[in-house]
Amino acid sequence: MEPSSQEETFLLQPHHPIFRKAAEALDDEGIPVVEYGQQLEWRHGDPVVLLLVEWAVPDEMLSRSSQILSDRGFFCERPSTRDTDRYGPWERGGKIHKLHGGFKLLLYPLSFVGISLQDTVEVISTFDRRRKILTPTPRMYMESLIGHLLDHPVGDCIRCRVEEFLLSFISFYILREEPLNTKEGEWDDQESEEDFQKRAGDAIIKMKTWDWNASGKNYLSIAESVVRNCQSIAKLSSH
Repeated sequence: MEPSSQEETFLLQPHHPIFRKAAEALDDEGIPVVEYGQQLEWRHGDPVVLLLVEWAVPDEMLSRSSQILSDRGFFCERPSTRDTDRYGPWERGGKIHKLHGGFKLLLYPLSFVGISLQDTVEVISTFDRRRKILTPTPRMYMESLIGHLLDHPVGDCIRCRVEEFLLSFISFYILREEPLNTKEGEWDDQESEEDFQKRAGDAIIKMKTWDWNASGKNYLSIAESVVRNCQSIAKLSSH
């Protein structure tokens, strides 16, 4: 059985209060919001600092959601036109809203991130324990990332962040890696390849209990491959 909601984020990530205000604006209007990007990395155990807000909403609600944010003073910005900008393809995929303090909110249609509302579960919001937000199920999140990589050729700028998301998910959620001890100034990794493959095999056994055929796309063999060899992520493409 697939985990119902990942582990809840019991300790809220320090963040600017304006993030909570933006979340309130959409929640008060009944907009179903799916967290994405750094919020998912944080929820899966990656100790990232939340500097960019990324949410996805149903395609038919994108314009309305954007207007709600604008009405609350979070105005739209023009996306980057530089093809080499790592955020350019993401900015052009949805709406950009300027938050106070120099922060940005990227608002995507769900189709852009390859997820539907049926692929999500309700969890406590990263920014406000009093409110709920939707998060993708682990299987669907991994499938969507694999799908992104298969759909874009190696070297495509949009792959950069997707590869990072998938590596983070595998490392911290599937393999349960511990954050690096940066205080010592070096990385002490004494795990042998044999021990790693044993740990990866145990993780894959649990991963196989997820309902991989639910979406009609069976990416399980690809998922197994990238868990055992994360370097293969950079070469994963159907082009």
